[in-house]
Amino acid sequence: MKKSYIPKTYGRYKSKPAKSKPNRLLLFLQIIVILALMAGIVYLAYSPVLDLVEINVRVEDENLKREIKSKSEDLINSQNYWWYNNKNIFLLRADKLEQYLLKEFPQIKSIIIKRSLNRELDLEISFRTILLTMCENENCYNISEDGLNIGLRLEPDPIARLSGLTLKAKGDSIMSPREAQWIKTILQEYSKIEEIKISEIAVQQKSGDFIVRVFVYTEQGYYIMLDLDTDVLYQVEVLKQVFKSQLNPDQRSRLEYIDLRIKDRVYYKFK
Repeated sequence: MKKSYIPKTYGRYKSKPAKSKPNRLLLFLQIIVILALMAGIVYLAYSPVLDLVEINVRVEDENLKREIKSKSEDLINSQNYWWYNNKNIFLLRADKLEQYLLKEFPQIKSIIIKRSLNRELDLEISFRTILLTMCENENCYNISEDGLNIGLRLEPDPIARLSGLTLKAKGDSIMSPREAQWIKTILQEYSKIEEIKISEIAVQQKSGDFIVRVFVYTEQGYYIMLDLDTDVLYQVEVLKQVFKSQLNPDQRSRLEYIDLRIKDRVYYKFK
């Protein structure tokens, strides 16, 4: 008797378990919660409950403090739109504010902006160091130690002047940082000599846009000739030795100039 043929692929059909229907009430509640959260976020973003209430500017000059605060408020308001609440303490564009203030106030070197939960904005400001002053049409302007015109000079105390260069607009560079560092070293080192008080640094020669030679004028009535190749630190020591061994105070009062441009040599001329 022949056996019945059963294909190898044969198998008992298994019915799939029926999917459980979603709980419509739970789904509805989830949607309600999501919409409520979105509405809460929108409310907090656009309602005045989180709007900025105060800007604290950390500077000593009261006039400058008021000016920085006023310009900060103007910028924040100008950047406020119906679709973006820039007055919100958390949404406020601090990067835009920083860039704007650095441009408007070139005397500012850096700004640290901090937000607080009491809806106040703290501006911690550090300023550039004044190196020299440049004068034009009876107005004098501060030149920073990195070579920028940082604005009208209002301070009454005297400071060494820079001449021989073109005065640029506020915020623009008068000289390169390298040149400014060279002049800064000259001021620092020669001012350490008790017999010398610098009143002016006059640029006498340029090569393209670079300073090559300067005359350092002193309140004692003579000037010192230096160039970019001068080793400032070394020549200061040489000059000290010359003052000590060759030029007594009476002779120094009759000097016209001292030439320190050649290493290991000091040339001078009397009036």
